[in-house]
Amino acid sequence: MLPRSPFSVAVRRAIRGRDCLALATVPVVLVGVYLSPEPFRRSLTFSYADPAPLSAVAAHFVHFAPEHLLVNLVGYVVLAGCGYLLAALGGCRRLFGVAAATYLLAFPPILSALNLAVPRRAVGYGFSGVVMAFAGVLPVVLSVYAGRRLDARVRPRHAPTPFFAALALVALSLPRTPLTLGLATAAGVATIGYAVSVASALRGTDPPATPAGPRTGWLDAFIVGVVAMFGYVAVGFAVAPTVRGGVVNRYVHLLGFCLAFIVPYVGVELGLFNVAEAAE
Repeated sequence: MLPRSPFSVAVRRAIRGRDCLALATVPVVLVGVYLSPEPFRRSLTFSYADPAPLSAVAAHFVHFAPEHLLVNLVGYVVLAGCGYLLAALGGCRRLFGVAAATYLLAFPPILSALNLAVPRRAVGYGFSGVVMAFAGVLPVVLSVYAGRRLDARVRPRHAPTPFFAALALVALSLPRTPLTLGLATAAGVATIGYAVSVASALRGTDPPATPAGPRTGWLDAFIVGVVAMFGYVAVGFAVAPTVRGGVVNRYVHLLGFCLAFIVPYVGVELGLFNVAEAAE
């Protein structure tokens, strides 16, 4: 467990200008595409009936309504910002960096391809599936941060606890069908199972020595990350299914969230990332 320096000091040490610049390029690209001529943007939308490789990538950066763009910008800033800060403070900066690059570069064509599994004559566009991916990485980052900064008995293997809790919330936000009720039940059972594992870990071993230094800020950052994840998941799946003549693609939201959790979690469990590296 890392020594607990004053939170504000640790934040200043952990934040890197080049990381912030890299993350800031995404809003610049989204706004730039939005300000381009509408015929050009329409040429970039992804047609499920006639898919094209270029539009499979570009469509995720296209918006037509200002409120659609604003929601995705705010979601990205909040989720990517929380994820980066918690990762930098928790010693898993590389994990977050690789995950973010994967979401921004690889997820657009992957999500477009998986969308073809549901045949329909429609076009897809918007950044919400990628934004939801940044909610999916938060359970992993939160578990690493908690173990490094709050209680060393919390381990990355406990990350499925908030993930399945969020998945249960997703299922309950969708129309009631046997499939969604089954998903909610399975996710709820998994949440309870992992929560019992966390409780057993906290009860079964002696608490580690508390690091010297003020606690102010460290727990608050964890709570903000939890609220950001559950809040965005609730908003992303509770919105009306149709907005201004379009249909909200909850399927791509679910894909983005689930795949974004699975990829880094499996990577950590396979030892591909050294989440015990020293934070700065």
